[in-house]
Amino acid sequence: MRIQIQKRLELESIKGFKNIKDQLKNPVVCIGNFDGVHLGHAGIAGTAVRRAREFGGVAVALTFRPHPRAVLGAGAEPCLLTTYDERNALLAAQGIDVVVEEPFGRELSEMAYEDFFGVVLKEKIGARRIVVGYDFAFGRGRGGHLGELESLCARAGAGLEIVQARHEDGAAVSSTRIRKLLAAGDVQSGARLLGREFFYKGIVIKGEGRGRQLGFPTANLLISEGKLALPQGVYATKTVLSGEQPCLSATYIGARPTFEGKTVVVETHLLDRDIDLYGSLIEVRFVRHIRGEQKFDGMEALKRQIAVDISQSRT
Repeated sequence: MRIQIQKRLELESIKGFKNIKDQLKNPVVCIGNFDGVHLGHAGIAGTAVRRAREFGGVAVALTFRPHPRAVLGAGAEPCLLTTYDERNALLAAQGIDVVVEEPFGRELSEMAYEDFFGVVLKEKIGARRIVVGYDFAFGRGRGGHLGELESLCARAGAGLEIVQARHEDGAAVSSTRIRKLLAAGDVQSGARLLGREFFYKGIVIKGEGRGRQLGFPTANLLISEGKLALPQGVYATKTVLSGEQPCLSATYIGARPTFEGKTVVVETHLLDRDIDLYGSLIEVRFVRHIRGEQKFDGMEALKRQIAVDISQSRT
């Protein structure tokens, strides 16, 4: 039987298992950091959603905030592919009904895997079935591996489903692999593994008006704290305004060396529209890297190059 997955745009968010008040109905639980909610993550979340629909239950994503490496790696949190709120929204779009966002601290990191299973998964969440990836490990020192999880599930009468790696271009899809591609400016390959373009999302802030002075007005964004910063330069992009279809755009990331700038900014020029977006929520999706950062000998040289950038972005 083919299961139709209803994609949700909203979901119930619970801040930690201790705040679960009401018993969840036949919960199917997938577990992970889900940074980026890439193709591999989509396989795990999608499996949980299908099983939940079969059981007439809810699909639950158990995830963590901050990223465990921020605690276990002495503050070495990776540059995130999505903010935590973006991650949760993307999980909702996969059909997840409930996100249990566990505060990750020393107490949780020191919990034995048997206690994590017994207290968190069974007692508090009441997992009927658990869905994890092929490389899943849990508990203190990641001491609980798939073999231990399988034994615990068997004794507790809970189902277990292990989702194998998703491979693209001969290698497993992973957040680490995607970070390396994006850090090199390869947004095309990154998008192929994410299943969508990498994006920045936020409220448009006031800029210095230089884009309008040059004849190319821009909407300015700040990169969310902790999110991966793409290499500086110019990109062909699509910009999404609230409730509208994506617009073609060209986006600059950099410190504006022609004007002796110091602060890195994200400036997006809509190719076929001239509207004031100040205060609006927009999402900028990165399609292709056009060129790296350059310093120009004055505004006229910069204007000529911007015209070329826009032409290449449109193409």
